[in-house]
Amino acid sequence: MVTATAAGPARRVSPPPRRTAWTVVVPLLAAVVLGALAGFAALPVLLAALALVVGAAVVLRLEWVALALVAVSVFEDYAAHAGPGVVKGLAVLLVVAWLIRRCRGRLHHAPRSPVLVAALAFVVVLLLATALHNNGAAGRDVLLRYAGFLAVLFVLADVLRGGLRPARLAQVYVVAAAAAAVCGLLTFALGADRRVGGPIGDPNDFAFFLLPAVALGLAVRRTTRRSWPWDAATVVVLVATLGTLSRGALVGLSVMAVLAVAAGMIRLRGAVALVAVVSMAAGLVAVAFPGLVSVSLQQKDFVAQQNVSERLDLWTAAAEMTVTHPVLGMGPGAFALHHRDFTTSLPDDINHPLDVAHNTWLELSSELGVLGFLAFLAMLVVAFAQAWSVWRRRRDPVAAAVCVGLVGTAASATFVTEQYYLPMWLLCALAVGVAAHADAREDDA
Repeated sequence: MVTATAAGPARRVSPPPRRTAWTVVVPLLAAVVLGALAGFAALPVLLAALALVVGAAVVLRLEWVALALVAVSVFEDYAAHAGPGVVKGLAVLLVVAWLIRRCRGRLHHAPRSPVLVAALAFVVVLLLATALHNNGAAGRDVLLRYAGFLAVLFVLADVLRGGLRPARLAQVYVVAAAAAAVCGLLTFALGADRRVGGPIGDPNDFAFFLLPAVALGLAVRRTTRRSWPWDAATVVVLVATLGTLSRGALVGLSVMAVLAVAAGMIRLRGAVALVAVVSMAAGLVAVAFPGLVSVSLQQKDFVAQQNVSERLDLWTAAAEMTVTHPVLGMGPGAFALHHRDFTTSLPDDINHPLDVAHNTWLELSSELGVLGFLAFLAMLVVAFAQAWSVWRRRRDPVAAAVCVGLVGTAASATFVTEQYYLPMWLLCALAVGVAAHADAREDDA
């Protein structure tokens, strides 16, 4: 149908959509079926309908799933109480939502990222090591964990190059980390834990999640109108990090501070002010809970020497495994299975499991060889280089935070096994995102 107006030439008007049997009969049948079922079991039907609506909304909004996964990962142990596969289920939902979205077309037209190329090289080495060594159920479990994080890396990188801004993802992670820090501090104050842990049961692992939030918190304050909420969140995260009493976290924080000040990412005056505020907050905690703090420090000092001895023995075993099988290692899951064959100094009556090397780099080389170690390291180095380039060209605070976070987590990973947790993979995805958005802004200019 064509109509004409006084304001301009005739324009074609689309006819109203025709009603067919499908548009009338299907909704009517669905309403009848749901109504009949609700008469027999109203609550289950209501919950099922609500689950379908929420599931459809989540699948249709890929960015929501990505943000939810990043936020929930900081509460991994809490989520496990709700269901053992909550975080894994969100990861699967993210991949499914991404596949559905990609069926509708590409999310972006950015060129191939060198970070993802390095990740593909790591995939090749991982598959070769798995094919060469059959480590049974332990190997399959480790392979699946790697597969999950690699899938999350590729999907997050794709989403961040599409419609999701890196600053928004950073904001969600900082908020989640601050909330988790509050939970950990409350658990410590109630006397349930002798070190700040809470949402992540192991305080050392919890500190590893908090490290990137410190850098990202200092960055996102510069991307919003009100900076004080992010300052408060950063202080809370820092106090909780100190409360974990993690030596690896302290090393990571020190390295992060040196890089941030030396590269001009944060002014020396601001760093001093932040240290002063955090020191005052930590002092208030010590004054409010002197007994808890004293007991925590005593217990940490008591087990420190034993932990150092154990870790040196574990590092020696991992190094021996690497020397024995230098190219592709002994396969995923090999350290937990075979590390006792390479050391005789570990006691047999330890009351806690020693199934990891407490060193990300040595465990990687022992299981995936020098090739696997270099491929994983290349992924981090390329991510740092991309983010550093954006920081130097655009002075993007999120890019600076990615650089600082990568250096801090890499230093901390020398004392803990952390390739099975999200922070490193998240920082690599953020590096891809900030590089793509910087290139897009330069093309528009």
